[in-house]
Amino acid sequence: MRMYEDFGACTRQALRYAMASHGLSLSGEREDELMGAYLSLPAFDDSLPALESLQGVYRMFAFSNGTYPALEKVLGHNHLLDQFEGLVSVDDIKSFKPDPAVYAYARRATGAMDKPLCLVSSNAWDVIGARAAGLTTIWVQRDAGKVFEDWGVEPNAVVRSLSELPATLDNL
Repeated sequence: MRMYEDFGACTRQALRYAMASHGLSLSGEREDELMGAYLSLPAFDDSLPALESLQGVYRMFAFSNGTYPALEKVLGHNHLLDQFEGLVSVDDIKSFKPDPAVYAYARRATGAMDKPLCLVSSNAWDVIGARAAGLTTIWVQRDAGKVFEDWGVEPNAVVRSLSELPATLDNL
C-alpha cells in the first residue's frame, strides 16, 4: 500500500487486531511486555549449527521486514548476529516484502547485482516475491502438512530443516 510503518508498529497493530477480534483487551503494560517478548523469541535449534556450517562458504546476510535495532536484538539474543556478514532491512526503502523494489534493494545492499542471490525463508509469500524478482529461493517447510501457496511460482528447492542447506545450496 506504500503506507510504511516500521515492522514493530505493524506487529503491535496485529496484536491489537487479534485481541479485538476475540473480544479481548490488554493493558498497555501487558502489550509492551508481549512486544518485548516478540523480540526475544527463540531461534530454531538448527539455526546456529546451519549458519556455522555455511561460514566462509557463502556470504550471508539477514534480510528482514524488521528494523535494524529489532534485527540486532532478536539475532543477538539467539547468538546468531555474528554469523552474518551484514543486515539488510526494508526500513531503508520504506516498503515491505514482497514489493519487488525490496528484493532489488537487497541485491544492491549485498553487492549481488550481477551475481546469484538466494533467499531462504519459511514464508511462502517471501519466496514467491523473491522468485518473481529473479532471486534463487529455498523454502523451509518445517511442517510436512504446510502447503506452498499456489501462485504458479515455485521455490528452487525445499528443505525441512536448515541442516539441509549446505547440500541443497551445493546442488542449486
